[in-house]
Amino acid sequence: MKVLQLHNRYRVPGGEDAVVKRERDLLERHGHRVITMERANDEMDGWPAWRRALLPATTMFSLRSYRAVRALCRRERPDVAHVHNVFFLLSPSVYHALDAEGVPIVQTCHNFRFLCANAIFFTGGQLCERCKGGNYFHAVVHRCYRDSRAQSLMLALTLAAHRYIGRWWETIDAFIALSEFSQCKLIEGGLPVERMFLKPHFLDNPPAPCFESDDYAVLMGRLHQEKDVATAVEAFRDVRGLRLLVLGNGPLRGELEARARQAGLGHVEFRGFIAGEPRFDLVRRARMLLLPSRVYENFAVSVLEAYAMGKAVVASRIGAIAELVEDGVTGLLFEPGNAADLAEKVNRLRADPALAVALGRNARRRFEERFNADANYQQLMEIYRFARQRRGLES
Repeated sequence: MKVLQLHNRYRVPGGEDAVVKRERDLLERHGHRVITMERANDEMDGWPAWRRALLPATTMFSLRSYRAVRALCRRERPDVAHVHNVFFLLSPSVYHALDAEGVPIVQTCHNFRFLCANAIFFTGGQLCERCKGGNYFHAVVHRCYRDSRAQSLMLALTLAAHRYIGRWWETIDAFIALSEFSQCKLIEGGLPVERMFLKPHFLDNPPAPCFESDDYAVLMGRLHQEKDVATAVEAFRDVRGLRLLVLGNGPLRGELEARARQAGLGHVEFRGFIAGEPRFDLVRRARMLLLPSRVYENFAVSVLEAYAMGKAVVASRIGAIAELVEDGVTGLLFEPGNAADLAEKVNRLRADPALAVALGRNARRRFEERFNADANYQQLMEIYRFARQRRGLES
């Protein structure tokens, strides 16, 4: 099978980019040919002012992307197209280009962008589902995207135009949700239940688990408000004898580092973004992984990596996180934003290494049962076949 993979990379690398690569590698290992079309939002850094001024129009419909996708399809004739992210440089025009060429389209819903301008149902420091029903202009009122009314308007217009005029959902043959929670939210927002599939992420060639640990916990993720690293820093005022290694970058890094210094938290260390084997090495020796997010999260890749290495996870009880982390079985859950509750859970695992190991062993078993590459590949093939059948290309 020939698969066209389309993805617009973000400015700050994250789990989504890693997932795209893993799926490409998985397909190629099974003998499929993968053709990629990728853009990266940091391309805009070198743009002249006149080109930046055109961004609202090209975000809504990029004629360049439309023509490029049609030309690529005519040259390569892919059997299926798998779309991950189209914002901002690819734009939703790619769906119409693929549809015009008769190529079946599969869309992985890594977030809630179809239903929400900022894609995470979070604004003003709170969960928010105002736009889920289709009135995207709540995003303009609340300046949901980058606290900018102009940029929020750009996204609101784009989402509304393609939902109600371009009817982009009708061009997509199959949607992939990453968790039962996100699947329910997407269907509540109007995505077609009959074309919705549940397929979690996976980790290929997982490292051997390590049930021993050193004196630290790991927190991985972008340093943005919704990830709530601030609550983890606050919690470590009441945690001693255990370091916290924060692996990630983002706009709040300076503020968080200053807060830790002022509180005398020398055992909280900010290591920046670390990828690949060096990150695995740190997780492998950790006592536990922390996930203090205050948003739903469709599927936390960091939890998958921790499970693979046999590590317990201390996570906030919210959305798909509470579905992924089973309290008292593969980790411990705490109330979102509650630093005291988080500190209590961390201290419980710090003081009871045997409990941490037991939860870690359960986590590894859960990984082997649900998140292995072979099962994921079979699921992906079934989804591709469904998309082709919908186009009448396969019986």
